[in-house]
Amino acid sequence: MNESGDTARQQAWTAYWSSGRLHSCASTAGDNYTGAIAAFWRGLFGRMELPARVLDLATGNGPLPLLLAELHGAGVEVDAVDLATVAPAWYDPTRHRGVRFHPRVRMEALPFADASFDCIVSQFGFEYGDMEVAVAECSRVARPAAHIAFVMHHADSVLVRVGREELEHHARVLGEGGLVAAARGVVPWIARARAGEAVDAADAAHARARYNAAMQELGAAIANSSAPDLLLEVRETIHGLVMAGRDVQSMLGAIDAYASELERARLRTAEMIGHALHASQVERVAALLAAGRPGFVVECAELRQAEGVLAWSLVAGPPSTVVAG
Repeated sequence: MNESGDTARQQAWTAYWSSGRLHSCASTAGDNYTGAIAAFWRGLFGRMELPARVLDLATGNGPLPLLLAELHGAGVEVDAVDLATVAPAWYDPTRHRGVRFHPRVRMEALPFADASFDCIVSQFGFEYGDMEVAVAECSRVARPAAHIAFVMHHADSVLVRVGREELEHHARVLGEGGLVAAARGVVPWIARARAGEAVDAADAAHARARYNAAMQELGAAIANSSAPDLLLEVRETIHGLVMAGRDVQSMLGAIDAYASELERARLRTAEMIGHALHASQVERVAALLAAGRPGFVVECAELRQAEGVLAWSLVAGPPSTVVAG
């Protein structure tokens, strides 16, 4: 990714993590402690020999460091890196003394000495990097008997399927004929009418009709969508901003700020879909790990639950210590 694209990505994820969410699929995959993904990590961490030093790549708001701290307490030290600026709400340095966050760090250029870690992990993050370079860095900082484990986006997962539908939702609400544009058009007339100013009745009626039509179209889209959460949120938020009753500039500023938030969400969703892996790509990661860690066993599997496929899992480690996902 070029420098400007990398900056946009960093800003989009920094804004997301500042919301306090634990991980990038919070609304769809449930929390980090239930389901197939949680079972994978609990199984891996439950077999971990203590004391251990762990590296978490693309940590976000640190669900894996939090889980490790809760499972093993002082038995683990965790260094968690992310390209974005992260400041997890759960993190208390006086309570979580073994956890250290390193913001604005690329997984392709890790600031750690050779052979530093007993375990290297990543949840929905490793696949966003230059995987060949990142595997080499993982091999460099891993101790001889270290385990390396990733949960990665699956190109045919329910998460990607929902993401594709949400990209259509973004196009609908952010396009020229969408609700955001209609809201911007009606706000000045509403504000003037509330202030008792004279308005052009025809122009005001046209703007209101356009807004009402956009709301009706959104309602129809919600009724026909298998993943309407984004549209429901947009409808509630935009209507609330339109009805807020503030001055024109404040109302338009709030709508523009929300539109920017939606655009950042669109970027994150598009990036997730673009980096989701097919089987051949996972096999390539496995081959890179096998080459970088001669003699290791590398196991790949699909993580599934009732909703369908959620992700790929990959674990590399010494023979007899690796359990298939």
